Amino acid sequence: MLKTLQTTGQVLRGARALSTSPVTISSGRGGRSSTNSHTVTVFGATGRMGRYLVNSLGQQGAQIILPHRCDVHTVQYLKLSSDLGQQHPVYTPDFNDEAHLEEVVKYSDVVVNLTGSHKPRLHHSFTDSNATLTHKIARACKNVGTPCFIHMSHINADYDSKSQYLRAKALSEEIVLHELPNSAIIIRAADCFHGWDEFTHYLARINTRKRLYQKGRTFIYKRGEATFKQPVFGPDVMKAITRIINTPDQDRLRLYQFIGPKVYSLNEFMQSITEMTYRMYKPIYNPIRHFVEADLWKHENYIRYQMISDTPTHGLPGLEDVGIKPAAFEDEAIAWLRNYRIFWQVWDPIDGQRSNIYNNSVGTGENF
Repeated sequence: MLKTLQTTGQVLRGARALSTSPVTISSGRGGRSSTNSHTVTVFGATGRMGRYLVNSLGQQGAQIILPHRCDVHTVQYLKLSSDLGQQHPVYTPDFNDEAHLEEVVKYSDVVVNLTGSHKPRLHHSFTDSNATLTHKIARACKNVGTPCFIHMSHINADYDSKSQYLRAKALSEEIVLHELPNSAIIIRAADCFHGWDEFTHYLARINTRKRLYQKGRTFIYKRGEATFKQPVFGPDVMKAITRIINTPDQDRLRLYQFIGPKVYSLNEFMQSITEMTYRMYKPIYNPIRHFVEADLWKHENYIRYQMISDTPTHGLPGLEDVGIKPAAFEDEAIAWLRNYRIFWQVWDPIDGQRSNIYNNSVGTGENF
């Protein structure tokens, strides 16, 4: 049965009563049906990457507190990641309520911040979603004395970036280090690829939405030869964060950089995508359209994914330093990029060949 935490002037419903100490006692042999020594609050657990972190923490037997603003039913799928009683969704409709935020984080010895939006919303700008909210969470952790605060940033975060998202991420890093100089850990990750990402799905869409008669002509900034990416597998990043949480505090570093095993030009990366989607690909570049996308519309995905190259910093600890072998894009992406194939553009069991949809009118493989 779920209990109610009674506090002075505040009632926190939807969470099991925990000890007033931020540290729990380990029990069991390890795994989902055990309890390790960590209580972790995860902000942003219902986002694109949150499910992987919750699953990884559940495998270790951590107590997980999940603040959320959405309907309770949208959090239910995360229950499968942990054993009964190990996970505590907490409805937090108003993140402006500092007392409520402090109530959510005061039982945890680790707080992970995955909040942030890749696009501005109706009532929230990039700064609101990526910096202001982070400031409120970090201040709540400072007030209750949270021992460890892990903040998810980006490898290209820069105040001078053309991307509003990356400028907001740079501001969020400064805020976290200002509020929690001794307990903050910054995770700078490259663009992540996984089943729910925006990166690979955006690049696949701009190619697959073309008409067949266009023969795969895809508008790419400078034909993909001026931009270089080093994408990383999202679940690997979340496993690495779990490893950091399980590392003794004296051995934790304050800045990590998680990048993939291979550097691609954007053109090479698009070729890897289209090899999995079975689509024709022919990069084209138009300076007029570039002006419209980058300067007139200020299209965030175009600027961030096509114009900005990854710039890793030499010498920072990465995935290998926490015991994670980074997965290759070609080994993982087929799981979701196959959804972009045309339904008849598959392996034919009769003649063992794929139909040529670009050189005929009906896609049967016959030339008319």
